[in-house]
Amino acid sequence: MTAPDPSGEPAALDAAEVACRTALTRDFSDPVALRQLGLTLLARGKPAQAVAMLAEVAASRPDVGSLNDLGRALLAAGLTQEAETRFRDALRLQPDCASTLVNLGRALLAGERFAEALATLRLAMDAAPNDPEARDWAVQALVSQGNAALGRNDPTEAERIYREALVLTPGLVPALSNLGNALVASHQPDQALDQYRQALARDPDNPNTGYAYALALLTAGAFEEGWKYHECRRQVDQMRWNYDRRPELPQWRDGMVLDGRRVLLLTEQGAGDMLQFARYARMLAERGAHVVLEARRPLQRLFDGMAGVARVVGPDDPVTDCDVACPVMSLPFLFGTTLDTIPPPVADLTVPEELLGRWGNWLGPAGKRRRVGIVCSGDSRHPNDAARSIPLGQLAPILSLRDHAFTLLQTELRPADRAVRDRLPGLRFPGVALTDYADTAALILQLDLIVTVDTSVAHLAGTLGKPVWLMLPHAADYRWMLGRSDTPWYPSVTLYRQNRAGDWDAVIETVRRDITRL
Repeated sequence: MTAPDPSGEPAALDAAEVACRTALTRDFSDPVALRQLGLTLLARGKPAQAVAMLAEVAASRPDVGSLNDLGRALLAAGLTQEAETRFRDALRLQPDCASTLVNLGRALLAGERFAEALATLRLAMDAAPNDPEARDWAVQALVSQGNAALGRNDPTEAERIYREALVLTPGLVPALSNLGNALVASHQPDQALDQYRQALARDPDNPNTGYAYALALLTAGAFEEGWKYHECRRQVDQMRWNYDRRPELPQWRDGMVLDGRRVLLLTEQGAGDMLQFARYARMLAERGAHVVLEARRPLQRLFDGMAGVARVVGPDDPVTDCDVACPVMSLPFLFGTTLDTIPPPVADLTVPEELLGRWGNWLGPAGKRRRVGIVCSGDSRHPNDAARSIPLGQLAPILSLRDHAFTLLQTELRPADRAVRDRLPGLRFPGVALTDYADTAALILQLDLIVTVDTSVAHLAGTLGKPVWLMLPHAADYRWMLGRSDTPWYPSVTLYRQNRAGDWDAVIETVRRDITRL
């Protein structure tokens, strides 16, 4: 009886399973039939059932082969630690077995123990220098290790690791693309663009590379090519669900004419993105389109009545009178936006007088102290939250200024920040009383200055034309570009940038100094 090919046809695997089960009816303890059935079940994507068969084989004949078979089934079933134990048992029997070292490296990789995985896979490469499997898994471990370094804001280390992966496998697209990400994070845009271009030359239809390339281009101010590649986001796995909504409406694609049509502008990404790109709705209406703007509930009251928008709907509201759906962040591409043609922010957000009165009463008389709004953190689920948010206690040099009255413009505080706020009774905190962005806008309009990290409040205050001092991490978002203290998107926003990753103290000291000079 021959071991089944994991890549075999379903019919062949069916036949192999039948043959194994038939053999086991004659002798249920037949180790050969048990092993073949376990491997067949593993090849059929039934790892839990495979474990049951292969565990019996390993218990009766605990050799290198049976322990590896059981470990692979355990790994496929998501039982990473159990798989590691079996692979280590096999290595005690044969320490230099390349295939076992590869399997152990895979288990360590699945457990996100990247350094251990890489060390193990290097041993596999030493044991079998010509084994492509050992090299391929080592490269995967390197790429994962580089991703981890980039995730903890260490682009220099990430760059070193990705380059090491490219030595092992020149031209590997994930390594090239991720190396581009590391170079962007360390402010080397020209080198980053070169890596992305190499990756796209090898895999031109890769949406992840195309999207990363777009963000690097936009960061560098290359808007024409940047907006074109920005459309790749529609095919990125984590994002494409948004563009598959509204299946009854044709999705806008490059070349489709929207003039004169009833266009549903689809909401995208975060509230800050919607505030930034809603300005294009007016331009679309000026071309004769009937615009319906989709927005999540916290933004709906603010957008209601905006110039150029016939009505505002929620993402789940039925829409029967539209001809085409267009993602709102595709409009810069549609209009061929350049640095010189960025339209002004929305000038007519709806802020009811009743809200202005309510928040005016809450603030009380202005007095002589300047009123400053503060935001120290955004949504903790944001992929760049660790880099962009600042512990509230770290803002003490600003909050201790006695000639200013500070208000926290966020609805939630993290536990450590709440403890700090409790020790600062003069720090106003409306919390959940800010029910939506219209509430927040009404409060912002009665403040003199907003000091914030990169969250939606920066976009809201910038749209309202309030002075905003925006504190940015070293690897800032693409829309803030590189090396500028201003932004063409919001004339009232001033950018305060980290000079090196993680160094908020220098930024905070500069902001404190500038506030005292007002």
